[in-house]
Amino acid sequence: METTHLMDSVIWESDAVELRLNPKRPVAAEGLRAFVEDELGIRAAFVLATSGSSGVAKFVVLPKAAILASARAVNAHCGLTQDDVWLGNLSTFHVGGIGIHARASVNGAKVVPMAWDAWTRDGSAFVAALVEARATLASLTPTHLWDLVRAGTRAPGTLRGLFLGGGCIDPVLVDQAIGLGWPIWPTYGMTETASQVATSIDGNPEWLPLLPIWKARTDAKGRLWLRGEALCEGTVTRVAGRWEFCPARDDAGWMATGDACELSGRELRFLSRLDGAAKVSGELVTLPLLNDRLAGLGIIGMVVAVPEPRRGNELVLVCERGHADAKDRFNEGLPPIEQLMRVVEVASLPRSEIGKLDRFAIEAIARGH
Repeated sequence: METTHLMDSVIWESDAVELRLNPKRPVAAEGLRAFVEDELGIRAAFVLATSGSSGVAKFVVLPKAAILASARAVNAHCGLTQDDVWLGNLSTFHVGGIGIHARASVNGAKVVPMAWDAWTRDGSAFVAALVEARATLASLTPTHLWDLVRAGTRAPGTLRGLFLGGGCIDPVLVDQAIGLGWPIWPTYGMTETASQVATSIDGNPEWLPLLPIWKARTDAKGRLWLRGEALCEGTVTRVAGRWEFCPARDDAGWMATGDACELSGRELRFLSRLDGAAKVSGELVTLPLLNDRLAGLGIIGMVVAVPEPRRGNELVLVCERGHADAKDRFNEGLPPIEQLMRVVEVASLPRSEIGKLDRFAIEAIARGH
């Protein structure tokens, strides 16, 4: 589907279920639309494949009403108007790209499309597109911003807001980008919330004001729970050849996220992931699934995510000696974000008193190598 189609009001008014799948990361989705429409009785929704699936198909069911509710909230929170011009540079099989078109659709703003895979490592194609469109708004991931800062690329004068999300946001990187004239608006959100939950328009990447449509709380473990009209219906997975649905909310309407966060009044600060996942170049990678793959290959070790300046994290295998071909065997057939960047071999893996691999010690080895 072309991105311009998302600017057509018909798609937002239709009760059709829209599957938005990454053409470069094919997943088996036969019968998925029929399951959502006929067995779940859900209509007027987008179904998005989550990132980092590693062969396990998982899809988020987002009602169009939720996406539009999020769009209206972002427009109001950030002061977006019909006079704005968006650069549509994000893919529309991710919620970030869909959100751009939804926000423009509800307030009558313009979207100038740019191919989502046209990014260059110096950001020159992105800046040229901004200038040609006279864009006032755009969205990027921290990986994109890292490229711009490293190249010393300055922002065009027409841009008044650059939404930044999809990964851990480094305050130093944000300061450097602001020094180059980039009007950074840090965000926190996820596919399950139809994009943004909290957004700062003053450049502060640590404490982000919650959008007014959200109620938030944390439990004893620091896990963030959310309630609001932009929540997804739930997730669909393929189990033993059958589609299964897991509702997003509990009986009181709250959804448990996979994140540990801190709340102060109506402001939120992200702390860490709690579910064994990590962001690589803005994409979510599920480490337990990758370690299942490792075990299936007969390799004794552990895959961990360690900080990397450009991509946010990189995947490193720490294993016992004797697996010279481990990297090639592991990476075969995997998408780039799930591939190992390094392998560290040790004589003996650190273990706990009961013999389990010591993840924290292994992460320290991966960082120090």
